[in-house]
Amino acid sequence: MKNLNRFFEKRKDYGIIFLRLVAGWRLIAGQWGYVNQSKPMSEVQAFFNSIHIPVPIISAYVSVYAQFICGILFVLGLWVRPAAIIMAFNFTVAVIAANLDKGIEKSFAAWILFAVSVLLMFTGAGKISLDGRLGKS
Repeated sequence: MKNLNRFFEKRKDYGIIFLRLVAGWRLIAGQWGYVNQSKPMSEVQAFFNSIHIPVPIISAYVSVYAQFICGILFVLGLWVRPAAIIMAFNFTVAVIAANLDKGIEKSFAAWILFAVSVLLMFTGAGKISLDGRLGKS
């Protein structure tokens, strides 16, 4: 067991980069249609209105662009802790406002992105990142 622990401890940054890339890709892909305007922002606005999010059109733009930009930052490994704080807040609101009553099976994506964000707040981007190259991770 010691050898196994030593093996993975030396390579833990590979786990962090894998998590960053998957979460970042999901954030980017999930918002791409709204960012490139192939999907109307009014869809997000209508959803936010239905769950009583204040100022739904502004909240829609803030949430969509925050997820998109933070997804890019996760992939690059740049400013990961600030991006993770923003995403932890975003997905806290998502879980409470839209998913708390749905159960974990139907709201798993929001819970996972919240969990990844919390993890990245504590671990940072890891050594295999721009933050690591800049000495900020």
